[in-house]
Amino acid sequence: MSQCVKNILDRLAVPVLVAVVMLCAVPAFADDAAAPDTTGPGGARVEEEVLSQGETDRDYYQQKQEEWSQQVTSTATWMDGFFDDERYKSTSNKTYLRLRVSPIVDRHGLSFNSYVDLRLALPNSERWLLNIGGDPDKEDQFGSSPTEDRESADSSSDERNAYMGVSTFFKRTRTRNVGMGGGIKFKNQGIVPYLSLKWIELWEFKDFDIRASQRFRYYTDTGGESKTQVDVEWPIAHKFFFRTTGSALLKPDDPINNYDLDFSLYQYLTTRRAIQYKVRTGYSSSPDRSFYMDRVIYEVQYRQQWRDWFYTNLTPQIASYDSRDWKLDPGFRIDFNVVIGHHGEHEFKSYFDEKQKTNEIKAREDREKALQEGHERLMDWQRQQEKNP
Repeated sequence: MSQCVKNILDRLAVPVLVAVVMLCAVPAFADDAAAPDTTGPGGARVEEEVLSQGETDRDYYQQKQEEWSQQVTSTATWMDGFFDDERYKSTSNKTYLRLRVSPIVDRHGLSFNSYVDLRLALPNSERWLLNIGGDPDKEDQFGSSPTEDRESADSSSDERNAYMGVSTFFKRTRTRNVGMGGGIKFKNQGIVPYLSLKWIELWEFKDFDIRASQRFRYYTDTGGESKTQVDVEWPIAHKFFFRTTGSALLKPDDPINNYDLDFSLYQYLTTRRAIQYKVRTGYSSSPDRSFYMDRVIYEVQYRQQWRDWFYTNLTPQIASYDSRDWKLDPGFRIDFNVVIGHHGEHEFKSYFDEKQKTNEIKAREDREKALQEGHERLMDWQRQQEKNP
């Protein structure tokens, strides 16, 4: 075991990688530290980027997107009309169609990855959604984590994967979300039914949050699996946000277990541009080899939102794998994302602002709870006085 740890420390340049990530962010921290803080807690505000002229003037592309969105949402409108439910037109529509095309360049050359996701709000219900699209586990992106590779491996036996299912929520509050789903996955070798259950819990503290999610899923062809994920999130300032993520994928019928530990630093440039610096480490364990580091991946992702419904990601990466003697494997990915249908309003708030807002909400809830408990104790005391004058 000690020799394994020594080999990991010798071959991995984790301190160097962390230094590279932090060097990318240090200049921005230095600038904030040098300038006097005149905006209150959190440092300088994120620069607001106004809408483009095409959006304000509703040019050809904007009009086309609105026409396509209307065609997608009209399907749900027609379904509600068919079931004689006119309330749909006055409620928020969550129906959307998401398209993504990603050219990827790595040591294998140039490849393309595409993904389609259609979400359709079912009629007469705010809790049920119909989901149609490509297999969500078959991303096939360069620089995937061990758990992502493992989920993708179950789908890779067939190249023509698609799924259709429904999902609903038992509980949906600010700090808890419990839901389940089910459906079928279409493969060349047949139709595979599946069921899933997911629980998300949020614990809010003054300066950071802890978010835990537990997912159980069962496919009739590959069996069951359990995926656990914990996120610890710190809003450093208005322009910076740090997250640590740990996850584990366990399969009862498989002796190989996979684990991830990721470190991410987000830097907001404007309300429509941001950079993510990320170090991803993956681990595995099997009967013939104890717990060991499987890979280290460094990436910097730049995101530009051109319209509310169109954005791009530029992601250079460097990966290093135990299976390849820790040789550096550079790569580059571009994501083109289009959302047709519901894409939300153009409103940006940094995580620092959101944290301040949640603190205020939590303080108000705690105050109301204390007042309610005080009122109940007073009523109990009055009832006791009436019984024993």
